Amino acid sequence: MKKVDLVYTRLRTEERMIADALRGRGCAVELHADSGLVLSLDRERWRDGAPVLMRSMSFTRARYLASILEVKGSRVLNSAHAISTCGDKALTTLALAARDIPMPWAFLGFEEESCVAEIDRRGYPSVTKPVLGSWGRMVARMDGRSAAEGLMSMRFEMGGAQDHVALVQQYIDKPGYDLRVYVMGRAVGGIRRRSEHWITNTARGAIPERYEVPASHARLAERAAEAVGGDILAVDLLETRDGRVLVNEINHCVEFARSIEVSGIPLPELMADYVLGVLP
Repeated sequence: MKKVDLVYTRLRTEERMIADALRGRGCAVELHADSGLVLSLDRERWRDGAPVLMRSMSFTRARYLASILEVKGSRVLNSAHAISTCGDKALTTLALAARDIPMPWAFLGFEEESCVAEIDRRGYPSVTKPVLGSWGRMVARMDGRSAAEGLMSMRFEMGGAQDHVALVQQYIDKPGYDLRVYVMGRAVGGIRRRSEHWITNTARGAIPERYEVPASHARLAERAAEAVGGDILAVDLLETRDGRVLVNEINHCVEFARSIEVSGIPLPELMADYVLGVLP
């Protein structure tokens, strides 16, 4: 019997649906809470070497576990490289830039005054966000110099040295929504996330809507997924009011519980099919 190891933080709706879809295809699923895993740092094979579906909600745990398991010979979806790249917004931006994929301008800085000066030069409004983080947390818009000074001051005064990194990005005047395209080797569908607020994460209250992905959007999302080397990804696109489409972020642990009914896309089944497609 075919078998998949599924690593999770919490057994959410997504993990339960994916496991059910795998079992429905005759595949055994062994569940592993990331908090309970203790892995030796050597090349000794882990368990029976089955493929590992990495569904850890923790960026730190996911990238370390994926890295260790790959050294031990496991096929991990997504790979440690993809997790590390997608989980760090600066590295995501660099991966996209290396492939000339359209995206908002962005810069990285390490000191308050130089960052404010560069924001002044680039223009307002602009956006600052943490390099590590999800669900739209700690993302802020700067409409003028006073906001930039205040936010940069907080960025460099709070936390430890590892937090003193400012990622600043171009603010895109969206038409009330952003777009998410699901990619598993190819684009399989997407949702539109609509909100009156400029932050359009469903975790922040945006309403998911059905979205028929045009071929041009699908190709762009597939190029972005290829740039970060991922297997199962959600690519977030921003559409400007003049019709340009830009890649904003890429998510390595795809969440869909809030949108699956609206989208009509059988994501758990598609994920199961993709995972089974890599089995020896």
